[in-house]
Amino acid sequence: MWGIVSALMLLGSGGRLSPAFFLDGDDALRLQQVRDFLAGQGWFDLHQYRIAPPEGVAMHWTRVVDLPLAATILLLRPLLGQAQAEIVAIVAVPLLSLLCAMALMARLANRQFGARVSIVAAVLVAAAIPASFRMMPLRIDHHAWQFVLALVALNGLFARSARSGGALAGLALALALAISLESLPLAVIAAGLCTLRLLRGQGDWLMSYLASLALASFGLFLVTRGLSDLAQHCDAMSPVHVAALLWVAAGAVIILPRLRKRPPVVSLVALAMVGLGALAIAGAAAPQCLTGDAFAALDPLVRKVWLDAVAEGLPVWRQEAGLGATMVLLPLFGLIACLRLWRRAKDGEQRALWLDYALLLGGATVIGLLVARASGVACLFAAVPAGWQLDEQFTRWREDRLLLRRLGRVVLMLALLLPGVLVAQAMRVARPPQKVAVTSAQACNFAQAVPSLARLQRQTLLAGLDIGPTLLVTTPHTVIATAHHRASKAMRDVLDAFLGPDDGARRIMARRGATLVVICPSGSEAQVYARIAPRGFMAHLAAGKAPAWLEPVPLPAESGVKAWRVRTR
Repeated sequence: MWGIVSALMLLGSGGRLSPAFFLDGDDALRLQQVRDFLAGQGWFDLHQYRIAPPEGVAMHWTRVVDLPLAATILLLRPLLGQAQAEIVAIVAVPLLSLLCAMALMARLANRQFGARVSIVAAVLVAAAIPASFRMMPLRIDHHAWQFVLALVALNGLFARSARSGGALAGLALALALAISLESLPLAVIAAGLCTLRLLRGQGDWLMSYLASLALASFGLFLVTRGLSDLAQHCDAMSPVHVAALLWVAAGAVIILPRLRKRPPVVSLVALAMVGLGALAIAGAAAPQCLTGDAFAALDPLVRKVWLDAVAEGLPVWRQEAGLGATMVLLPLFGLIACLRLWRRAKDGEQRALWLDYALLLGGATVIGLLVARASGVACLFAAVPAGWQLDEQFTRWREDRLLLRRLGRVVLMLALLLPGVLVAQAMRVARPPQKVAVTSAQACNFAQAVPSLARLQRQTLLAGLDIGPTLLVTTPHTVIATAHHRASKAMRDVLDAFLGPDDGARRIMARRGATLVVICPSGSEAQVYARIAPRGFMAHLAAGKAPAWLEPVPLPAESGVKAWRVRTR
């Protein structure tokens, strides 16, 4: 199944498999980070020195995700050369994460229902678009590996041994947190499930989970962050997070064994007190992080124009119909299946298992409905119970002799497999198609523009936030900013330049040392700027009305990319 899905993904790419065709700036910047690492940049040095000149920007990313990419490139570079080795890496590594996800889901389904349902669960991994979309070729940023680690944790939480299962779940989520704090809600949900098991008299789950989570987080912080940056960041694992986890784990391991003979409510009160202590640690060391907003320090204009328009960070009601339907319906089918399995359970152990699964899936679903990029976890978790439900419907379809019911079951099976596709098609029938905004990567062919841009003398560019990473990874130039929040001041300069008057853009470029402007006029970013400021610099450029202090740089017309250099006289 993995081979079939991978082949379909490769066919769907249309051969656009090179760094010039990254759909997301994070993927492009990830490859640039790997290149810098292989070129000798330090393991703990996560600066991007070609962004926000002259000081550069310290990224909140981690080297963990760089490792499989770097290893693939190093292995193949002597055989294929740097460029071809990179192409193999950016194609193969995402597909490897897809294989891991399908195997982990198949394993869990096989243990509960057998081989046939395990194959269906693997297929549903591919149908979980919010997740599988981030496991396609060229999607090399961190989300795919977070999904894989979430599935490792899921397998751990339903292992036969409380100690080894809890330890595995803690280790997996510690690694996911080292990659990105986006996994923190899932870590809390897992802790809540282990606490519920504590109330049932299964205290080993919580102790092994918390101990593993805390110790692994401490070790991973030392290995991936080191001691060079001990600032209390709210967007990445920092000393305050590690300290809070160590406090909670120590409290649980020391106190809970002494309360085994007491009523479970006593252990719950003790845990609540330990949790308050962790909040006190966070409040004393990093009160700014208690708001839960990792972007609190972001410039207000940058937040309004850029962050509030990032679809993957928005809730389900801000998504297009097809994606929104998948975010809601696939987890919902999984929850319904959990309820049916709970009712059919033959003993208390099975009832507890499906109650636990439903709670875990329900928690992940709530988080996913609030933040689109997190919905992939809920869709993947739903694959096991939804796979059982799909297999059951298929069995009934084969046995049913009434044609109308057979047709109804076909519709239900399609809805289970591809809910978003069905809803999107229904929406197209119900209302006329609307013009859809396209990203710069879709609107412009940077592969055709790159040779001309790369031949120019190395310099600093004023470019859109979305196309900045593509220009970094395909040319030797520096850019004022990319769509990455740590460079908030530089991002504000880009917005001020494109939204403000022509003379204002000239002053900003002079202050940043930029001598070249590059845009994709038909891309969504340029159109948004032109709509916000119809008399601004971007609107003038997109309309072909460049100011006199700029002169055009010849680029292939079919690329759609436009560039101007500052006149020297």
